[in-house]
Amino acid sequence: MTDEIKVLVADDQGVIRMGLAMILDHEPDLTTIAQAENGEEALRLIERYDPDVVLMDIRMPVMDGLVATERITSANKAAGRSRPAVLVLTTFDDEAYVLSAVRAGASGFLLKDTDPDLLVSAVRAVHRGDSLVDPASTRVLLERCMELERQVGTGPSEPAALPADARWAGPLSQLSDREREILVWMARGLSNRDLATKLFVSETTVKTHVSSVLSKLGLSSRVQAVVVAYEAGVVRPGEPNTHWTT
Repeated sequence: MTDEIKVLVADDQGVIRMGLAMILDHEPDLTTIAQAENGEEALRLIERYDPDVVLMDIRMPVMDGLVATERITSANKAAGRSRPAVLVLTTFDDEAYVLSAVRAGASGFLLKDTDPDLLVSAVRAVHRGDSLVDPASTRVLLERCMELERQVGTGPSEPAALPADARWAGPLSQLSDREREILVWMARGLSNRDLATKLFVSETTVKTHVSSVLSKLGLSSRVQAVVVAYEAGVVRPGEPNTHWTT
C-alpha cells in the first residue's frame, strides 16, 4: 500500500483552505493534516505535524508565503533534508512575486483556479521531486515573470541583480554536455519520464543527472533550474535554439 502524502494547506481565506483540503482528502494517497491562515502559523504547524508538502499562498497577513517558504527551505538545508516541499498557490495578479517564491526555494507553483486533477498531480510531483508542475503553464508564467522583471527591474524586495553572464557563467561551465542537455529539456518542460524516453536512458540515470545539475548550480529544485536557464539566456521565450556562452 502506498504511504499517504501528508499536506499542510496555508491560505488566509478559510473557504479556499477548505476547498483545497476537500480535493486532497478525496484521494486515497493524500491527506490534509493541518491548515494555517498565515505563514507564521504554517511554520508552527510544520514543527508539530511534519508534512511532506505545503500548499502555500503568497499573500497572507502576519507572515507572507515568500518569507515562510524561505524559512522552510533554510530549515531543510540546515537539517540536510528535502521535505517539506513547498508548492506555491498564485494568481496571475501575483506574477511579480512568483520568481521570488521560486528563488526562496518553492518546488513549483500552481494557479489557484487550476483543475483539481492537476492539483493532486502537482502535490504528488513535488513530493517525488521528479517533474515540474504543469510544464506548459509553468513555462508561460515564467516567461511572463521574466519579461516583467526586464521591464521594471528586479523582483520585489530583491537586490539589484548582476548581469546574467556574471552570475551564471561559472556554474554553468561546470556542467557536462549531458547535464546541459538535461537543463535545456527541463526548461522546456520535460519530466524525468519524458527525459528518459527522449535520451534512451533509465529514469534513475535521469534523476542522477538532474541531481548533479542542481548541485553544481547550487539549487534546490527543478523549477529553480528552469529560472536559471531563462535568466542566463540559455533558453529564451519563443526561440527554439539554445544559447551557451561557455
